Amino acid sequence: MARRLMRFSTIVLIAFGLLGCANYYNIKVNGYTGPGATGEIKAGGTFFVVENKDAKNPLLDAEIREKITRLLEARGYPVTAIYDKADYYLLYGYNLGQPRSVGVPEYYGTIGWGWGGGWGCGWGGPSVCIGGPPYGAWGTDIVTLYDRGLQINVVEGPPYRNEKLSRSVWVGEARSSGASSDLRTVLNYLLVAIFKEFGKNTGKAITVDLKENDPAVFPLNQ
Repeated sequence: MARRLMRFSTIVLIAFGLLGCANYYNIKVNGYTGPGATGEIKAGGTFFVVENKDAKNPLLDAEIREKITRLLEARGYPVTAIYDKADYYLLYGYNLGQPRSVGVPEYYGTIGWGWGGGWGCGWGGPSVCIGGPPYGAWGTDIVTLYDRGLQINVVEGPPYRNEKLSRSVWVGEARSSGASSDLRTVLNYLLVAIFKEFGKNTGKAITVDLKENDPAVFPLNQ
């Protein structure tokens, strides 16, 4: 029963996003540090952002590298173009998963949560209350979703520079699923979400919700 309720709640959230009731990106972020480590990235430490030589699109990758640089500097971390001067090296990767089809229930009327209505966005028709299937649902729509991911790996400077050893100080992961396959746009939201937890050990995946017009994302669109 609990699994069915959880699955229904997930489907409803996807449906809200696709219907335009919630124009936001729901992103899961995980941050990792070494065992027992807290705040190992020293304040004001100098970064060198390493070029992703495996990138399929070097021009897109250059955009992403430049955005990472801006986000680091906004948080007080100088970014150097001189390889030998860095305290830390930042490596990164990103991916767009294969499309997958998901069944989403179709709803009519004004959607409200619970028996008495409440919040929602109406687009005409009779009022409908969603308490679980089949209330308010009259069919299933098949939508295409994509998994989008970003990983950032901050490694210690001297071992990486002198011995090519990647001793991770912090690793961050951000993942999202949605209808957009435009990785160029979605990565802006993944970047903002992952930098909200930059350097932190989150202990578990946490949810970061960013509106489509979120002010924090706006500078990256410029």
